[in-house]
Amino acid sequence: MIIAYFCGLMDSITHIVTGAVIGELLLGKKVGKTAMLWGAIAASAPDIDVINNFFVNDVDAVVLHRGITHSVFTALLFGPVFGWLLWKFHKKKEATIVGWTLLVTVNLLFHLFLDTCTVYGTGLLNPFTTYKFGLDNIFVADPVFTLPFIIAFIALLILHRGNGTRRTWALSTLAIGATYLIFTFVNHHKAERAIQTAIQKQGINSEGTIVSPTLLNNILWNLMAKDSTGYWLGYYSIFDGDKIPELYFVPQNEKLLVNVVDDADLKKLKQFAQGYYSVNEKDGKLWFNIMRFGQINGWDNRDANFAFAFDLTPGSDNSIVVQAGRIEGSKSAVLRSMWERLKGLE
Repeated sequence: MIIAYFCGLMDSITHIVTGAVIGELLLGKKVGKTAMLWGAIAASAPDIDVINNFFVNDVDAVVLHRGITHSVFTALLFGPVFGWLLWKFHKKKEATIVGWTLLVTVNLLFHLFLDTCTVYGTGLLNPFTTYKFGLDNIFVADPVFTLPFIIAFIALLILHRGNGTRRTWALSTLAIGATYLIFTFVNHHKAERAIQTAIQKQGINSEGTIVSPTLLNNILWNLMAKDSTGYWLGYYSIFDGDKIPELYFVPQNEKLLVNVVDDADLKKLKQFAQGYYSVNEKDGKLWFNIMRFGQINGWDNRDANFAFAFDLTPGSDNSIVVQAGRIEGSKSAVLRSMWERLKGLE
């Protein structure tokens, strides 16, 4: 459970510090550290949809997150609106309305881009479609990406407004971040190539694949290939080199949903899963698993629970999301085994 909360915190911190650095780069010379403040706020603004958590059940909260507030159209609409408001509020300062509009809009769009890089997906074209786009190249909380921005954020808070190195801090940090993102796309390509090789070797009739990083890193990757009856799962470390990963089968078990076919939450979950889900019975309960998020420690235990698993047992209160896989992920033994697998196959 600790890991789950840490990931959520790291996600928020990432948006805050990247927004502050971008704000400094765009308007720091003109309005000082105020640019960092408004950059951080603008970069965090799309996540205002977490307010839904207080008014809807957990299933609706999961489905609605990264929806309309994460739309490109919303960003392009509200960027100029809030840019104008900031210009009016800070009218005595040197920045123009164009400068303030850029600060808000760029940070909103960069938030959307970072979220789209994760497997959760982002409703970029909402409200015209509820489809969530995902590039799957980075984990929702990646310390290697975030740490340079945290360091730059602290440095920019300390350095005086007139210090000539402030712009260098901002530019170099963004360059480091961009370089690391390129690294993640390269790793994604390697993982995709690995699963395609495994599919051919095992003679799997694949209808689609998803590869995504495992917990808090970009070295060990979840592999998943879908066929007509279920999913083939496996793992690939960048240090595996040319070794072909072994894929194991998990049935979809659609037949287990016969007693909950009319359940409103189930329909929403299927939509959120975007076709990638499985069902299993365990510990006397019926679990609906969002396959895109994988198993937290499947490299160590093929029967491990899935990261996003929902209790749909008939008669139970299935408004409660039970993320059993995330709970397992907080165990130190799991993290140690992940480290060993991350180092590559012998």
